[in-house]
Amino acid sequence: MLNKKTVILALTDGKAGHETQTQGLIQILNQHQQYDVEWVVLKLPSKLSFKIIRFLLKFSLNTIWLKYFFDLEQLFKISNSDVRYIVSAGGNTLVANALLKKYLSITAQYPIQNIVASSLRGVYAHYFDAVLTIHAEQQNLPHYVYYPIAPNKMTASGFNQEQARKNLGILDQAFVITVLIGADTKTVKIGSSQKWAKALSQIRQNYPTAQLLLSSSRRSSIEFEKDLNRYAEEKCIFQNSDQIVWVAQGQNCEIKDFIQAANWVLVSPDSTSMVAEVIMAEKKVLIFDSSNILDKNIKKQLAFLELDKQLAFWDVEKDIPIQFLLNNIHLKSHNLKLQKVLQKKINFFG
Repeated sequence: MLNKKTVILALTDGKAGHETQTQGLIQILNQHQQYDVEWVVLKLPSKLSFKIIRFLLKFSLNTIWLKYFFDLEQLFKISNSDVRYIVSAGGNTLVANALLKKYLSITAQYPIQNIVASSLRGVYAHYFDAVLTIHAEQQNLPHYVYYPIAPNKMTASGFNQEQARKNLGILDQAFVITVLIGADTKTVKIGSSQKWAKALSQIRQNYPTAQLLLSSSRRSSIEFEKDLNRYAEEKCIFQNSDQIVWVAQGQNCEIKDFIQAANWVLVSPDSTSMVAEVIMAEKKVLIFDSSNILDKNIKKQLAFLELDKQLAFWDVEKDIPIQFLLNNIHLKSHNLKLQKVLQKKINFFG
């Protein structure tokens, strides 16, 4: 009989941005495929129950509260797994992560370590073996692991441009530009469809033979997609070899293929997690129309990455050549660096 592998237990609240960070942590820990990975979707208590539990957590870790996050069948299955790491991302997973570590440690034959990628929202840092943060001011705090790029599904993935292009049916010698468009939020405006059409037109003028890979997001509006497509058709931007995906209209693609296949990537400013994926894939990235970012954290993070020459801002209204912006970006290899800083905090591959 084969020896049963120990387990990385991944907790999720079902949010895509949190899951990509959790997947990144898994890929760092499991580069040699020595662990099985089990995903658990958490139940979430009411806002009032959450508030009360967070308050009580300041005084003790009472595992009876696990019932608010797991059903009995889930807990039974987890209890019968040889868990080595508990990983999660996002504030909704913090309490469950901390409680589950205490619960499993009672009968564990070896130390269980837990890792989160999240702001702690008042939960004590010492409830976790490692708290990943992108905020430099937290780097010297106990239990924190600072790295300016958040882990994501492109972290330590072993996935490369050749594989991505094969998946998409793109020739190795093709010049590929990927465009990833999100949607307006309360604090970030991504720019009008007309402004995006102007950007695409400039790209086509500068790179007439390039193959475009364009995807909107689940948050995009159908109206925005149809307007942009109409403007693009009027300006004859799209070519037969381009791959255009309108997600709001039911189309889909594998974003990691679109990112990894590219020579460079244009991203809307609403999602720092998408920006992090492009940077972690070691692709040059331009941020489109950053003039309407009201979110202080997003603005601060993007400004830091620009100063570090990890990205550049592109304003289509300014007469700055695209290639000039791209030439000022200096790619870095983040995977090994992130692995090393995490290794200092936990018993890596133990």
